[in-house]
Amino acid sequence: MTSLRSSVAGFETANPVWVGSSELTMDLAGITACVDAGAGAVVAKSVNEVQAARDQLDIADYAYLDDRLAPVDPVRSRFLFNRSGLAQSTLDDWVRMLAEAEQYARARDSAVVGSITVASAEGAAAIADRLWSVVEAVELNVGAPHGREAASGAVRQLTDGDAVAETVRAVRRVSDKPLIVKLPGTASDVVGLARSAVSAGADAVTLIGRFNGFVPDIDSYDPVLGSWGAIGGPWCLPLSLFAVSKAYRDPAVGVPLIGTNGARDADDVVRFLLSGACAVEVVDAVWVHGPAAITRLVAGVREHLERHGHTDVAEIVGASAERARAYGEIAPTGSRPEPWKR
Repeated sequence: MTSLRSSVAGFETANPVWVGSSELTMDLAGITACVDAGAGAVVAKSVNEVQAARDQLDIADYAYLDDRLAPVDPVRSRFLFNRSGLAQSTLDDWVRMLAEAEQYARARDSAVVGSITVASAEGAAAIADRLWSVVEAVELNVGAPHGREAASGAVRQLTDGDAVAETVRAVRRVSDKPLIVKLPGTASDVVGLARSAVSAGADAVTLIGRFNGFVPDIDSYDPVLGSWGAIGGPWCLPLSLFAVSKAYRDPAVGVPLIGTNGARDADDVVRFLLSGACAVEVVDAVWVHGPAAITRLVAGVREHLERHGHTDVAEIVGASAERARAYGEIAPTGSRPEPWKR
């Protein structure tokens, strides 16, 4: 029997297919639906200590776009462009809900991960302490794309290594339970940020968050959503795989990696694993196809492993990243392709 069991810094899950933090995981019904569909873990919607971040959910909007940036049916989309905010529950109510969700998940060989989108290091530490009282692991999102557009102080997008380390260190002080740090896609050196997070105590790193985007409507001239926003989807899979594979190859990172941003089918999950991730967070696939997508993703990963003769998912983690060569290591072949010629 092929084993899909995955370990992230001692945090054990039944399989490497996780559901990432989003509006789908903002209540008990959404979380339990993902658990019932077979998710290895479910990352709850993010919270923080700032009312403005919660209020921002009231102006949320979403657009699925095709490869020409035109509105399209979600199934045919290549981009998910959105404006969003954080969960609006009080912290006490949120912790009670997470406790119930975690109990439900554990009874079904799954788990719930708490999530914080950073506003301040001190606030994140205080909330993490509460979340760890009911869940085993917490994901600290230091790179939310909405941080560039949100009301002042509501959400921060950290792209400086010292700022990341300071925030991670503050949260690390309150507990030795598994701490996962989610990094921004917009950083100029995301692997450097991973090193900073690990040096400050991160047990695992999630790569990478969505990007900032702007999309004009070429007929009305209005911006889609009426604003700037966050953009992700299948189009950015190679960018995410680049970040994961580079972090995997960097000995100064040296912690388990979680891939996210771009996986919509089982082949994409496998690509993340081959690039060095030991778990993969999916959001877009579950929004487009519903929680049933999780069942298909898990089955697809298992089918891939069995078809290639593997007995354990760990056997393929990093397999492609380990084979990648730097340009200077590649010898000339004597003939160069000329794909521009017609």
